[in-house]
Amino acid sequence: MGTRDRLWIFATALILLLLQQALGAGLSEIFTEGVPGYGTAPGVTVQSRARPDAEPPPNRVGGFLVKPQLEESVGYDDNVFNGPNRRGSWLVGTSGSLLIGSGWSRHAFGVFLSATDTRYLGQSLQSRTDGTVSFGGSLDIGRDKLTLGVAHLSLHENRSDLNALASDRPVGFRVDDIRLSYAAAFDRLTIVPEAELSVWHYGDTTVLGQFARQAYRDRSLLRGGTTLRYEFAPLRNVVLVARALSQRYLEPQPNRPSLNSTGYQVLVGLDYDGDTVWRARLLAGGETRRFPAAQYRAHTAMIAEGELTWNPTGMTTVRASLTRSIEDAAQEGVAGFTYTTGKLGIDHELMRDVLINASAGLRHAAYLQGGQQSGASFGTGATWLFNRYARVSATYDLNTARGAGPLNTAATGFARDVALMTVRLGL
Repeated sequence: MGTRDRLWIFATALILLLLQQALGAGLSEIFTEGVPGYGTAPGVTVQSRARPDAEPPPNRVGGFLVKPQLEESVGYDDNVFNGPNRRGSWLVGTSGSLLIGSGWSRHAFGVFLSATDTRYLGQSLQSRTDGTVSFGGSLDIGRDKLTLGVAHLSLHENRSDLNALASDRPVGFRVDDIRLSYAAAFDRLTIVPEAELSVWHYGDTTVLGQFARQAYRDRSLLRGGTTLRYEFAPLRNVVLVARALSQRYLEPQPNRPSLNSTGYQVLVGLDYDGDTVWRARLLAGGETRRFPAAQYRAHTAMIAEGELTWNPTGMTTVRASLTRSIEDAAQEGVAGFTYTTGKLGIDHELMRDVLINASAGLRHAAYLQGGQQSGASFGTGATWLFNRYARVSATYDLNTARGAGPLNTAATGFARDVALMTVRLGL
């Protein structure tokens, strides 16, 4: 393909994407690896790296690799409602997933299906079933790459999250998401215009036994922007990101100001790969969010997203992550909050078939209309790679929260312990 053709394709993609004003708070990375458009972790750790001798042999169907998986978990949650007066319950979790990925030398296609059912034996109202469907593909055009990803998610909010409602049962929600990007390579410079549209719908719930309709949270989120990457050395890039954000609520509330908003983000930083020992990705900048309703003042905040991975040996990985962003609030009449979270984790291969890990994290929410919440978490676990088809894991997680959020925010000043034993089968 000639340079003129590549420039024409790139310019067309850029115009199409920039014509779409952009999105508000984006989706968290809850998608699996293996589906183009929905990749997650940039670094490989002791836990996530491929282990051909500890994985089922690949199932090939034509030119595709098929990976089915089943999990069964049993455990205990000692504070299901996150309150000062603990009410615990045994729980049983069952999940299954199917990943289909192409094995082609050029282009790519992937599909991921999953379903998870969690039963609280002593608190049946807290039981839930979640599911996701996502697929995506990438098309190689000379040195360039066009990527499209589409997903549907049916999930429930976790009461231990900051900003969660104090609902009597989990609040269900569904998300429909589509992502499009075009990576145009010009020698050391890569320019990636991209766009994402997601539509959120929330199910109704009850708070202290009173019906609480959640349609006021339904919204469409549109994000458009461009990423510039300049490779000043092999695997080492300077990165500049510029985005425009647009958020529109689908069911305006009578006699309440609109929460619609428009925002702009600029981030700059480094993506540095130190030949498998160090991997660093840090972007920092600012976001301005403006509201058409006069009741809400414009808000400007520093935002950042970063991750540092250190592999001191082939058997140990240390990973630190930091995120700061402006998010949408769950409560009526609250324009959002600034959310900061950091986490440090360690993975270690104790023996060839035994992996252990530990992590600790902090999080903080500062609401634009006043009020703050903070929380901490700690987790540890061990995994026994029994054979190529089975592994057994034992995990323990502690979550705490304190502070005062807006009206109907889930109770704070709590500690929650969850212990699980999980058996995973690969087919």
